[in-house]
Amino acid sequence: MTLAPNQAYAWTGQVLNALRGALHDAGFAEILPAILSKRFEPGARHSLAVLGDRALPTVRSIADDQGRPTVSAIGADYYYLPVSHCVEKQLALEFAERVYCVAPCLRLLMDGEHESGRHLYTFFQVEIEWRTESVDDVLTTIERVLATMAETILTRPSQELTMDKDAIGRIAALGRRPFVRLPFSDARDRVRGAGGSVNPHAVGDLTHAEENALSHEFDAPFWLTDYPEGVRDSLYRRNGSGTFATYDLVLPGGYGEVATGGLRPHSGDDIRQQARNLGPVVHDQYAAWKDRTALQTGGLGFGLERLIRYCAGRSDILELRFAHDQGPNATIDEGQRLCA
Repeated sequence: MTLAPNQAYAWTGQVLNALRGALHDAGFAEILPAILSKRFEPGARHSLAVLGDRALPTVRSIADDQGRPTVSAIGADYYYLPVSHCVEKQLALEFAERVYCVAPCLRLLMDGEHESGRHLYTFFQVEIEWRTESVDDVLTTIERVLATMAETILTRPSQELTMDKDAIGRIAALGRRPFVRLPFSDARDRVRGAGGSVNPHAVGDLTHAEENALSHEFDAPFWLTDYPEGVRDSLYRRNGSGTFATYDLVLPGGYGEVATGGLRPHSGDDIRQQARNLGPVVHDQYAAWKDRTALQTGGLGFGLERLIRYCAGRSDILELRFAHDQGPNATIDEGQRLCA
């Protein structure tokens, strides 16, 4: 049965309020996200906002060489739209100790993702970051935040929320600490026979079929840790073992990855070196900031709608699309896909 629209609103409000409260209890200050930026996100596939000169930009629909519809926009200036707030939240830590924001993001769907049940064009990322040099500190802190959030939902549910026995069990699992920590290499070995198409983001990453099989092996959230080079599309601290101090939080029961993060590169030189492996942009501004401040930070970003989908027990994330959302998410259930 499809989720009723009023329940999509109720679950979103319940999870968001409980998560904000848990982060506040853990000492995190909420900051406002930056919506537009002249800075290119390391490893990202950005979309652009075109600003008009005191008027709407001129937009033309044209066909490309193969007859496919495309759009041309002419305006006074352009900015990158956010795919995350990974760098912005680090910059904020020059003036704060522990921060988070609920950041609106726009990402292009890759092959197969319009049918995954958990990918959206526009979504919200709960970006969390603080001054730390310890992966253990990050993982235990986030586990505590989730446990507090789960307790709030279970003990103080809103009157509008319909929560059955299965939902209570799923949410209670968020507080079942400590979570298993599974090195990426071990995870690959466990699900190597699951098959699936090559991950469109990185050839060496788990396929969607492998991630789904792994998620079904657990009845509580678990961590994937110690990713090798060439798997992630962002910049992270290097481990001595040749892996990176990075991690994913995966939900059980086939709900899949809900958060991604890591410790940040230790120096400006390492930022430049890793950035060259991801594309032509070296990110000198970010590297110079790292050299000037010498701040060492870590954190992660939660896919908010994915967390809500898990709590509500929905197979398709589109059931959580608000009635007031008339953006590109409305095209996903029509089988349409913007070109990546």
